[in-house]
Amino acid sequence: LAAAAAALLALAGCDKNTSDDLKQKAEETRQKVETKAKEVKDAAGREIEKAKPKVEELIDKTKEAAKEAEPKLKELGEKAKEAGQEAIEEGRELTDSAAEKLKEATREASPEPATPTPTP
Repeated sequence: LAAAAAALLALAGCDKNTSDDLKQKAEETRQKVETKAKEVKDAAGREIEKAKPKVEELIDKTKEAAKEAEPKLKELGEKAKEAGQEAIEEGRELTDSAAEKLKEATREASPEPATPTPTP
């Protein structure tokens, strides 16, 4: 950047002092930018370091909550399993009952078979 500015100034007919001043200002600006960039980087690093304990705390709380929830989830799973078994059993009972009623209805609707008369 400084070299390009110096070349342009030389072509434009500026004297060496003006060119040197521009070079110096360009160098000062570069140093200021580098300093600010380093300050921002350092500040970001400090903020990250400050946040680490909070992140660790949140991770620990999440792990603790998962451990606490595990027995409750197992209990809910067992209850769901029991409810499923009960539903299956009730379904079987209803099916058996319906089959029995169907058999009874069929017997009642069918005429009695004729009993053979004994031949003399």
